[in-house]
Order: sequence, then C-alpha cells, then structure tokens
Amino acid sequence: MKDNFARQYIHITGIVQGVGFRPFVYQLALQYALVGWVINDSEGVKIDAQGCTDNLEQFIIELQQQAPPLSRIDQMTMTPLSLWLVAEKPTVFSIEKSQHCDSTTVCVSPDQGLCNACKQDIANPTSRYYHYPFTNCTHCGPRYSITRALPYDRVSTSMARFALCSDCQQAYENPLDRRYHAQPISCAVCGPWTWFIDYHDDVVSDELTQQAAINQLAKRLQAGAVVAIKGLGGFHLVCDGTNTDAVAQLRHIKHRQQKPLAVMVADIETAQQLVIGEQIEWQALDSQARPIVLMHKPQAVTYSTCDDDVAVNVAMNVAPNVPYLGVMLPYTPLHYLLFTALAEINATPVLVMTSANVSGMPIATDIEQIKHQFWGAIDSVLDHNRPIVHACDDSVVHYAGGKMHTLRMARGYAPYSQFGHKSETITLALGAQQKSTIALALPQQWVLSPYIGDLNNLDTEQRYQQTVIDLQGLYQVTAPQLVCDKHASYFSSDYAKQLILKSKTPLKLLQVQHHHAHVLAVMAEFNLTQPVLGFTFDGTGQGDDGTVWGGEVLLTSCQDYQRIGYLRPFRLLGGEKAIKEPARLLFAMLLECYCLDDIKAMQLSAFSSWNDLYFNNLYRLWQSGSRSPYTSSMGRFIDAWACLLGLVDKVDYEGQCGLLLEQAAKQELCHIPLSFQITENGIIDWQPLLAHVLPLVGEIKDEQRQIWINSLAHSVFMAIAKMMVTIAKQYPHYAVVLGGGVFQNRVLVDQIYDQFSTHPQPLYCGEKLPSNDGAIAAGQLWCALHHHHIDSIVESQES
Repeated sequence: MKDNFARQYIHITGIVQGVGFRPFVYQLALQYALVGWVINDSEGVKIDAQGCTDNLEQFIIELQQQAPPLSRIDQMTMTPLSLWLVAEKPTVFSIEKSQHCDSTTVCVSPDQGLCNACKQDIANPTSRYYHYPFTNCTHCGPRYSITRALPYDRVSTSMARFALCSDCQQAYENPLDRRYHAQPISCAVCGPWTWFIDYHDDVVSDELTQQAAINQLAKRLQAGAVVAIKGLGGFHLVCDGTNTDAVAQLRHIKHRQQKPLAVMVADIETAQQLVIGEQIEWQALDSQARPIVLMHKPQAVTYSTCDDDVAVNVAMNVAPNVPYLGVMLPYTPLHYLLFTALAEINATPVLVMTSANVSGMPIATDIEQIKHQFWGAIDSVLDHNRPIVHACDDSVVHYAGGKMHTLRMARGYAPYSQFGHKSETITLALGAQQKSTIALALPQQWVLSPYIGDLNNLDTEQRYQQTVIDLQGLYQVTAPQLVCDKHASYFSSDYAKQLILKSKTPLKLLQVQHHHAHVLAVMAEFNLTQPVLGFTFDGTGQGDDGTVWGGEVLLTSCQDYQRIGYLRPFRLLGGEKAIKEPARLLFAMLLECYCLDDIKAMQLSAFSSWNDLYFNNLYRLWQSGSRSPYTSSMGRFIDAWACLLGLVDKVDYEGQCGLLLEQAAKQELCHIPLSFQITENGIIDWQPLLAHVLPLVGEIKDEQRQIWINSLAHSVFMAIAKMMVTIAKQYPHYAVVLGGGVFQNRVLVDQIYDQFSTHPQPLYCGEKLPSNDGAIAAGQLWCALHHHHIDSIVESQES
C-alpha cells in the first residue's frame, strides 16, 4: 500500500505571487486528494504534497499546464521526500502564512488590466462591487505600483492602511474565492475612494466622491475641459479627443506642440472605427497588459454611433502628419465607469489620455505634483487616496517585420524579469541618459525596471535615483558591482561615481560602450551568448574615438566588440542645434562632397531662408570644427534626408523626421534605385545617394514632386536594408542583431525583414525589450554577467 503513495517538495520561481498561484495550488491539491501545504516566501512558491502516486504526478503536470493566466513559471524543481509518519501526516492540504527569506528569487508582477469577471462585477447592480472604482481580484489590478517589499503581501503594499471589512476579510481568507489573498482587495465600505477636485474659475472644491465624482468629470470632459485623472501608476491629462480646441489647450498645458498624442476608447468596436491593423495588433490592444498600440490611420478617421448615425471626427491635432494613431483600451474600473458615464450623457467615447507631466518631466503620482505643474491650467482633477509607490507610465507597442515590438516598456510589461542566468555578484546597471531604465542582476534572475524618462532635469533625476533605491529595496539587496555607460557626461554615469563615493565598502565598476550595450540588450532578451553581427543605428552615443557614433556595424561578443563598419561621418554643425535644425546636417553632409559656391548654386529648398552671411558663418563653423563634432549617426542621416525632401524644417520632438519619412514612404511610389557604397575599410558611404538625387531636384515638375518625395523616402529605407544584407553576407556564420532607436522605424524594419527573408542568417530585433535606450541597462547587465573578472575597482572615500 505504501508503494502507491509519494511525497514531493516542489519549489517554483517566476511570477508566482499576486497572481492567484496559492489558491490555484490549493484547489488542484483538493481535486487530487493530496495533503500537505503551500507557502509564499521571497524565494517563490514552495509546496510539500503527499498522496496517491498517480494523482501526485498529474498534479505536477497540471501545475505547469494550468497555471493562472498572470503567472509565469521560470523554474520548477522537485525533491522526493520520505512519506510522513502517521503521527506527523497532515490531514488536509493547507495554505500557510508567507515567510521572509534571506534571498529573493521571486519576480515582481507588473500591474494588469481589469479582468472580465471584475468588469461584470462593477456593472452588476446586485454586486457589492457595483460602480466601485478599485475592484480587483487575483487575476487583475495593481501589483508593482503598490508593492513596497517582497514577498507580495498586503502589509507590504500601499493597501496596508485600509483595514478589511468583514465581507472582504471573508473573501480574502477563503481559498475557493477569486479574491483569496488578492492584496489590493477592497470595497466601498473599507477601501480607497475617488473624489472630484474643482479648479474651475479658481474655485477649489472636493465634495463629490466615488460615482458622483466620475459623473461630474464626464460632464466637464463633454464641455471641452482639460482634466487630470489619477490612475494605476500616475496621473493622466485628459480631454475630448474630437474637440480640436480642447486638444490644443492640452498641448499648450503640456508644452507638446506636435508630438502625437494617444487616445483611450471604450472598446474594440470603437477602436475599429479609428484605426486599421493586423490581427496580432488587435490581440495586443485587447490583451490584459493594455498597452498603447500604434496602429495605422485609415484614409478618414471617423466614429459613428448606431443610435443617431452621427459621424464624429478625431481631432486632426491629436496625431498630426503621421501615419499612426496610438490607441488603448480602459484598464482600470475607474476608466470603465468613466466611459459608462460619458455614454449616459451621449458624450464622445474618444479621450486623449497622456501622462500628466510638462514635457520632459516625470509622470505625476500625487496631487501636490499636479498642483505644482498645472495649477491654474487645468479645469479639474479626479483624485484617489490609494498611494502610488512606484510610478509607471503606459507601455507603447507597434507591429513591424511581422512581429510586435515594445517601444516603451512600462505598465503591464515591467518590471521585466528573466530567470535562468546565474550571477555570482549582485550587479546594478544604470542605463543611459535618454529613456532611462535600470537593471539588477540577482543570484538566479535579472530584472529591468519600467521606463523612467530622460535624465535632463532635476525631477526626473530624483525619480531615477528613487527607482535605484526602490528596486534594490524590493529584492533586499545592495549591489557591490555597478555598470554604466562610458559617456562621462551622462547623469547615469555620474551617478555611478556618486554611489561609489558614498559607499562604505569598495565597489566594482564596469563601463560599457553605448552601442555595444544596444547589441547586448537584444542578446540578453534572446539569451544569445555566441558572437553576433550587430547593426546599431541610433541618434547619438559617444564613440571610443571621441566622435559621436550611431551608424555602427559591430562584431559583438558578450565581453567585447570590433567596429568593422560605420556610416561615413559628417559634422553636427553647432552640436545640439543641428539635431533641432536638420538643414545644418544636410549642409554639413554636402560640404563633405562639394564646395560652398556649388552648394549655394543648388538652390535647395532646405536653405531657402538662409542668406550669404548665414551660409558663410556655418561654413566657418564647419571648417573650424568648433562645437561641431563628427558623427556617424544613422539617425542624423535620416534627419538630413527628411530635410532634403522638404518634409521638415524645425524638429519639435525626437523621432519626428523618421515618422515623416515613414508617412511619405507609405504613399504612391515610383522606383528610384539608390544604394550606399561600402568601402574596403567598412565605411558606409552615403555620397552616391546624394549624387543620384541632387541633379533631379531642379528637374522634377510640381505635379510629380509628391510622388518623387514619397519614392525617395521609400528608396532610402530600401537602400539601408540592402546595405545591411550586403555586409551580412560577408559574415555568414554570425547571427544578425539590430539595436538602436532607428530600428523603431516600421518601414525600415519591414524592409530589413523582407530582405533577410531569403537569407540564411538568423535575425534578431528587440521585441519585449525596446530597441531604443530603454534597454541599454539590460545590455550593460548582460556584459557584466559574462565578465568573469572586472578589473576596475573604485574605492570609496571612506575606504
């Protein structure tokens, strides 16, 4: 009889806390008549189970196959144990109280959108969660944004201040209830609440709460107001997406004049009236992560209601002059209740919803930050009293090359964790200057933080430093080893030095070249450890030779790289000014090939506002090299090309030139063969493209001009893709890796995947991790994880 029974100790790591894993284990154990226990601790979920051998085997199989939808099992280890003695044997299967351990191998779960069951609860008048804006269960709701420490228990979250009522306590303690140990569980009796703050006509009032507050906000939106709403990871600025004046006012408030804005709509049916896309895009839009999905605009973007058949246009200034519209669906109960309130007053179900921050600042997470940035500018606020522990912006994704790619990794996707690569030393990677994130290597996993922002102001720098403290605090570690960019002027690099000076113990420091880290980030995502051929195209990054790199071809290993090719350099005339005025870039490129008088004689439209004095001043700047470093940046080359085609004069936001080129490249075309010349020493020469195009400038008739512009936009992307294949063929035994912000360009990535489709070399481009600087910290960490010895040891002042 004894041979028919077995006992197993099971240790599961991954995203297994805050996702209903213990009640899932409990119910499965009851189903298979097992006895024992399951427990949460900072090392994951641990199970001690005994029962019929066949039942126990099936139990283990279903643990992996039927795991809760929000969970992720990274590793499951099983250790056979001796059967319990009769006196020791448990009579039931139980869920034990969470424990803390010295090490932490559990993963922090990202925040998740409202599940269908909770959505039904808030719409059901007989439910005690009816119209309650903080409804959640183990399958949805806040996680990372409210977590102070691991393991993930209520006392370690910002919900600790809300004592459970008897009904919620009963649900919380019942393993068969959907809300068993749902740490943010609450209801209107015991939980957080919303209230309406009226700033209209300088009158401050906050008397309305819960549904009445939401109803009042809906009326203000209908009337054309710009309001602020507190969400999961921060506030949004919100207005009617069909009201041009309201959108213009929001842009004025946010200091964001042209950069596209995203909209939130009530449901998929509404979204289908606004954008078109592939099935995989619709799946991403409707996924529980609820990202912003950049989807194609149809020729005419309208929304028509079935009730009155009235067409409503999305305001043209929401996403002007670009081919895509960012769309997301509601992801909190509050959002659903707001759209219900809008429907009840027949208001437009399209809301511009953008992070509440003045351009360049971090997203606001409390009412004091809203007052500081927007007092006197917005109409009203919908606030609530559940504290946001960790700021987390909306994630952004798009479809290119037949795959979904993350552009901004935040709510729903971050923190990103990857299990399986063991680290002997806990290591903190500090990322770059733009789109900053940080990464942490733990003994059995590495973690990448959500998007923080550009480190260009004190507020974002403070948010960044707090994230460093918080991420290490979550995992109860202090890293003795740091990794940063080689660029000494980056705040993140300087901060590494600050940490070293403040430390009471010696810290090791590894510095990784920026473009090497771009390639390494993709290698980290796909767990690549063998050398690869890396194309790393971006805007700027300090090169080892003192110039500004950004169009690099690198033979890359985890530890080092060899620069085997790069874009022909040209000067950044006036440094940062050239990025904002791409005509300077075009002029600098032409000066590499032609004399000043010949350039003036071309009478290019890009220089139509320049007089002789301006030409001559820039020419002297170019000759002297003063404040005009050389760059090999593919991003800056694309800016110059957009300027040559007359698509842009002044740059209002990062990536604008590339987006405008995409817009043109998707239009009516004729074939214009363009190609780079690749020299014997690996220089990718763009002069043949200019030589081909410049003679045509004066010959193109006005009626053909737009077709010519569109064709040259498309042709330059094709030329880049073909150039990459040509180089890759010289290194047939290497996988090809694409890293850098230029690879966020959809037309280019489509061309690259098309060109490589018949090519035998494997092709990798960031999918879960962004191609831009948001993944630099992951690349830095990947380098550190494969460095067996870091020589650079910097002593603290005290030591």
